[in-house]
Amino acid sequence: MALSTKYGSGRGTLSVAMSDARRGGGQPGRMFTMRIEPAPTEIQARFEQWADLIDNFDPVFDDVVKLFHKHERDQFRTQGKQTGPRWPKLSPKYAAWKRKHFPGRPILVRTGALRGALVRGGPGSIGGKKGLRGDRWLEVGIDPGSDVGKYAVAHQFARGPAYRKQRKPRPPVRWDPSVWDKGIKQVGKGGTVPLGTAIAQLFQVHIIRARKQAHADKLFSDRFDFKKMRRGVMRLKTR
Repeated sequence: MALSTKYGSGRGTLSVAMSDARRGGGQPGRMFTMRIEPAPTEIQARFEQWADLIDNFDPVFDDVVKLFHKHERDQFRTQGKQTGPRWPKLSPKYAAWKRKHFPGRPILVRTGALRGALVRGGPGSIGGKKGLRGDRWLEVGIDPGSDVGKYAVAHQFARGPAYRKQRKPRPPVRWDPSVWDKGIKQVGKGGTVPLGTAIAQLFQVHIIRARKQAHADKLFSDRFDFKKMRRGVMRLKTR
């Protein structure tokens, strides 16, 4: 799976999936696209020929969406700190107003609509709880044309009344698209990794399961534990 990004922190690097393809004789095959709004970020991923063994990619996409929702829960829980600089504090005047009218609500949470769209696929999200998808593409995040989307874009790019004096953004969506070239044995050991790496590893876990089920070769046939490996990826802390 070779990833590249059209927007983000840089170009993707060689992933474990493509490394395994070269060692095992696989050739590049299907191209997939994933887009995350409101960054906007687009990943193009090409999988080795073993991906053709998977008839239905919905289970993979389901996991990717769950991973994205978890990533966003951490983004709101840490107020941006897990993925980069912590969101700037509210102005004293607005903070006092918010404490009075919306007591206990953290930064970027007033009615909860924005957070709900990003962590649960609520109203204003792209495609709801499952995201918007086709055979070879997936879109997740915020619908930029919705009311929630306008609010998200304002904070993503520091626009509107809230940023007349304070110019630093409070991005509700921020992530590192880079891919580390690590072997499948590293999956499941925990730690903080780029979201792009976690997505690459997640696809790889599903592809290896398809190879095992098809008896394509003996690679990992005895020691590969899909549930354990998948669980390990889903538990990774991402940035």
